[in-house]
Amino acid sequence: MRSIIIGLCALWILLPASGCTDKPQKSKPRATETLEPSSKTMAADFSSPGKTTPRATGKMIVLVDRRCTSRRCHTKRTVHRLKRMAKGVTVVQLDYSSAKAKKIFAREGLTHLPAYLFEGPLSDAASGGRLSRFLKRTPKGKLRMLKVRADFDPRAEICDNRKDDTGNGQVDCADATCKDAVPCRAEVPKQLTLFVMSQCPYGIRALDAMFELLKAFNRKIDFRIYYIAQVKGEGFKSLHGQPEVDENIRGLCAIRHYPKRYKYMDYIWCRNRKIKDKNWKACTGTKTGIDAAVIERCASGAQGKELLRKNLQLAQKLKISSSPTWLANNRHLFHGIVPESIKQQLCKRNKALAGCEKRLSTKSPVPDGVCN
Repeated sequence: MRSIIIGLCALWILLPASGCTDKPQKSKPRATETLEPSSKTMAADFSSPGKTTPRATGKMIVLVDRRCTSRRCHTKRTVHRLKRMAKGVTVVQLDYSSAKAKKIFAREGLTHLPAYLFEGPLSDAASGGRLSRFLKRTPKGKLRMLKVRADFDPRAEICDNRKDDTGNGQVDCADATCKDAVPCRAEVPKQLTLFVMSQCPYGIRALDAMFELLKAFNRKIDFRIYYIAQVKGEGFKSLHGQPEVDENIRGLCAIRHYPKRYKYMDYIWCRNRKIKDKNWKACTGTKTGIDAAVIERCASGAQGKELLRKNLQLAQKLKISSSPTWLANNRHLFHGIVPESIKQQLCKRNKALAGCEKRLSTKSPVPDGVCN
């Protein structure tokens, strides 16, 4: 277990990509990969085989906002699991539009939704004595809340709903707080941006999909890669640990020194075949035309760290944390790992783009998924 935070999505078995072909290798997928523990882990923590889970007392208040459309605002699955873990708990769901929800939100010092709050006694026996370690006090400390990621601020302007949400007379992109929001970004034709974690199995599939896409468009689109990680002091923190940080840096070094006609992708595609292999130099030399000395000098020095530090800023500014996430024409977000579906999303915004008439692969060895 990589953290004590409860997961929003089920985790399945992860097998790293391997093999020596240009196409992704088959592996058993999981719907998402996260810092949070799996539903199987949670179930094991809260019950024992052959024993009946005692009934809990108390109330769970789920604060939501129907205006939020992100994956994290889909609370049904999490509520279902919590009800199974604490049988008998009373569940009350409140939308932020109600006065009662606003009162609780302010009283508890909350800043983002969704929030899973626990009121009244919650018997240790009902959760095997372990539920408490997944809870923390709200900022103002009256109730306990589930330790879960939430990033929707219900008090902020929603930048694409044609309403003045904050009452300041400014609607959507006219509101200063929407300056950096995705719907308010300038349209940039033929641009395709990928936000990714270098060792995320779904991110690997997305990067591999670019083999077909770049070929279809004769490498005449504006393709960009931005990594997803966090700056931590003088270093970095990434979902898959330091090896992923190191690979992010090497990837950016390849992008910096081999940008012409996306030459750097030869290194990335090669690494994707055995992404966990520490021998990254196997993807340099005559095999890819990438000089190992150039990459090593960049990656081991100040240049590589500075490249990653700057590269991470865009994902953080746009609040993108799921790998892979695509951005078409600088302002249209979507997810996907299948070449044809990615092409369609780009061509939807660039109908005259040469290459859109070509048919690409429509199947993937694994279903769509994300790491977050």
